[in-house]
Amino acid sequence: MPDARFALWRDRSLRFSMGASATVVNGLMGIIRNKWFAQHLEASGLGILAQVFSNQAWLGTAAGMGLGLPVARVIGAATAADDQPAARRTVWAAFTLLAMTGSVVVAGGLLFAAQISQALLGSAAYAGLIRISMIGVAGVAVQQTLVGLFAGRSDLRAPLTFSIVGGGISVLAMFLLVPRWGLQGGALAVAILFPAGCVGALAVHRRTYAPVLTPPRERALTPGLARSLLAVAGAGLLASLVEQGTFLTVRSHYVRANGIEANGFLQAGLSISQQVGSLFYAYLASYAFGKISGAPGAEGTRAYTRKHWTPIILPAAAALIAARLGATPLLHLLYSHRFDPAEPLMAWALVGEFGRIGLMTWALGSLPLGGARLWFPISLVFPVALAIAYALFAASGAGVLSMPKANASAGLAAACVCGMVMSRRGVTLGARDIAVFAGGAAALILLAWGRVR
Repeated sequence: MPDARFALWRDRSLRFSMGASATVVNGLMGIIRNKWFAQHLEASGLGILAQVFSNQAWLGTAAGMGLGLPVARVIGAATAADDQPAARRTVWAAFTLLAMTGSVVVAGGLLFAAQISQALLGSAAYAGLIRISMIGVAGVAVQQTLVGLFAGRSDLRAPLTFSIVGGGISVLAMFLLVPRWGLQGGALAVAILFPAGCVGALAVHRRTYAPVLTPPRERALTPGLARSLLAVAGAGLLASLVEQGTFLTVRSHYVRANGIEANGFLQAGLSISQQVGSLFYAYLASYAFGKISGAPGAEGTRAYTRKHWTPIILPAAAALIAARLGATPLLHLLYSHRFDPAEPLMAWALVGEFGRIGLMTWALGSLPLGGARLWFPISLVFPVALAIAYALFAASGAGVLSMPKANASAGLAAACVCGMVMSRRGVTLGARDIAVFAGGAAALILLAWGRVR
């Protein structure tokens, strides 16, 4: 029995490491990037770029239309059936849709850059940064489809190549451009990450993907294929846009209420907490989701959720608690000593990240179990809770802590609501599982509350 248990944890660790490899590379590149920005642009510059990058991600997601999910599904089925023509048609149909929507989104961003800058940062002076970020918007849109292509072929190498090539070129550009061009150099360095990563991944793995990237002789995009792709993509796209849009709106108000420098400190705290959480999200998305998709009904989904709950939640709590205890050294290492004011913000951000890990772990089987009707409402709980919590904390005078505390409240509330919804569908947790989550949440809240009252 001990040998079997050891083998089980060993296999989980290996799969976790493989699924998290690209995330680790992205995290390392992000650490280097944030450190360089902090040294040359300080908190105010980091706060400005954080808004620009958030807008870049939101517009890129809109341009990508959530095509990654349906592309992954069709490519997976075509690969299993050895149907290269179907895979090729799907990829080129997705690229055709991207060309249309991407052109509209990028053109709109270029045309209304001043208005976007005014809405995000309270000034039209940063319109040039918005225009530069349109390079990244196009790259994000293409990347989403390529992620679906890679996932459909169960390819872990190509995403890692994307991270290494794109992140490496972006960091090199940052070293060269930021000292000379400041904010413009930083915006350009991050914008080229996505197109460089896409080109690099396809170039390195060109032999693997040549059959599906060769243009088909017949017309790729047909009305029927477009409807099938967009029907699946619609719910995922709407959920992503709502969540990212809520974050962007709340952050924009936070900037106007507390200043750009405070937003820089907030970005530092959120970035560290998200880097810790991304390790667990990568495992859940790259491995666990595929496994739970094959679970038979509510009983199988419940068994798989319980099986993985403690092995996910317990290490997540330990990692987030360790990050909280080492907050000051981490901020000095990853940013600079001038980011000490970010420590209390980071403390509450870690609470929210723990809640979101619990949310994703419990909701993992919602899409296979109940389809979009079950998964989509659960996906809206966090952004809705965030907006409500932020409004309450901002009105109560929480100041710079309004956003971190709202994030913490929304993360925990979303996990609880998800638990109630999934329990009604038969996916319940055991008493020990609930105790593990409650204990981790209580420890993180006490650590945050002990320093900030």
